[in-house]
Amino acid sequence: MDQNIKQRIETIMNNIDQLPPLPEVASKVINMVSNPDVSFKDVALEISKNQAITTNILKLCNSAFFSKGVEITSIDRAIVKLGLKEVKDIVLLVVAKPVLDKPVLGYDLGQGDLWKQGLAVATMARDIAVAKKKKELADVVFTGGIIHNVGKVVIALFVQQAFKQILSLVQTQNIPFNIAEKEIMGYNHQEVGEKILTKWNFPPVLRSIVRFYQDPAGAPPEHMTEVSIVHIANAICLMGGIGIGNDGLYHEIKDEAIKKVGLSQAELEECYTRVPEILKQIRDLQ
Repeated sequence: MDQNIKQRIETIMNNIDQLPPLPEVASKVINMVSNPDVSFKDVALEISKNQAITTNILKLCNSAFFSKGVEITSIDRAIVKLGLKEVKDIVLLVVAKPVLDKPVLGYDLGQGDLWKQGLAVATMARDIAVAKKKKELADVVFTGGIIHNVGKVVIALFVQQAFKQILSLVQTQNIPFNIAEKEIMGYNHQEVGEKILTKWNFPPVLRSIVRFYQDPAGAPPEHMTEVSIVHIANAICLMGGIGIGNDGLYHEIKDEAIKKVGLSQAELEECYTRVPEILKQIRDLQ
């Protein structure tokens, strides 16, 4: 383990102000929508406080990806036509894009690659939840899919410095990239991602997705289904060529995740065939 790198990562993680910021509206809306008694007018008011974000939200509401064929000209109308949970997804897309749209050099991901991969994973995860009649989880796994790799934004610089050591460990010991990250640097990107979501005041289920999406068996039992869905979606998107960086070739779908979600071999194959269509869908949002 490189103690210098480990110390630098700890300094960033312990200094909360150095972690990426996210507009407060995101965590507020996510937590409001989690309350079954929330008033849609209260949600609309919270969103509308930020005019720049509101403008971008309305733009996405009228995109081919989200539009239901009716022009949407206000946040109130967006919630009525699309629903609270879909509007919450759009809010997160708008506020997370500046964080995730940057080049992630340590992982050999260019500008927009991390963002595109997150959106593809989110879309695939939502489709899996709906297909398995777990519609109540669809918006949670969509949100988790968008942000599952957020820790890479912080840790990218350190991966770049330690990449040769990490890759050597992956190849000689035949272990996943994230495990080699921890061996060499003392932390992996999931642990850093969990720290970021704690700063953002995101709900526990989203922190579990970010922390355990590569190791669903380690997730808290109450969140294992959501984590497993994002795990499967992430692996399928990587195998389909979306977001492959330095770590992209060293992932696999865990059998326990497939079992937890209840996917058959035929259903898995159907997911693979969806990758080109998902790529086509998300082009409208980039």
